[in-house]
Order: sequence, then structure tokens, then C-alpha cells
Amino acid sequence: MDRRNDFPRVKVQGKLASSARFKPSYRQELESELSRSLSKLEHRAEILIAISRDQRVSGCYELAEAYRKQSMNWKAKAQSIRKLLDFS
Repeated sequence: MDRRNDFPRVKVQGKLASSARFKPSYRQELESELSRSLSKLEHRAEILIAISRDQRVSGCYELAEAYRKQSMNWKAKAQSIRKLLDFS
């Protein structure tokens, strides 16, 4: 975050976009919504892992692997968004 004006700097295509500025109230709402969205992505990944384990126990190995792959994809999406937004 840029301390000179206390507005977030947004990355666009890997570069910081200095023209992206938000009012403090919007900034707080945006950060809250992004945090909730990331939590949902991660929760979805956890659910898919649980389903994968259940399928594996039931002997449905191909289905278990498909759910595991979906879970890994959701985790990767959440991680890349966190990295882009410098959330951690």
C-alpha cells in the first residue's frame, strides 16, 4: 500500500496501476468482499477434498481423483488471487 495517500495500488496485468484509487469506505467494502470471496473459494476446495475422500473410501477411485483435481484447481485460483492482491 502506498503510504503517501493511503489508497490501494491495484495490479493490472502484473503491473501496479497508479490510476486505480478508491474512496476509503469503498476500499474497506472491497477488501471485505474480496476476503469473503476468497474464503468461499477455499471452503469449496475443502468440501471437494472431503467428497474425494468419501468417494475413495467407497471405491470410486476415478471420481475421487476428479474431485481431488477440482479441489486443487480451486485452491490454485484462491492462491493466485491472494498473490495478486497481496492478501496473506
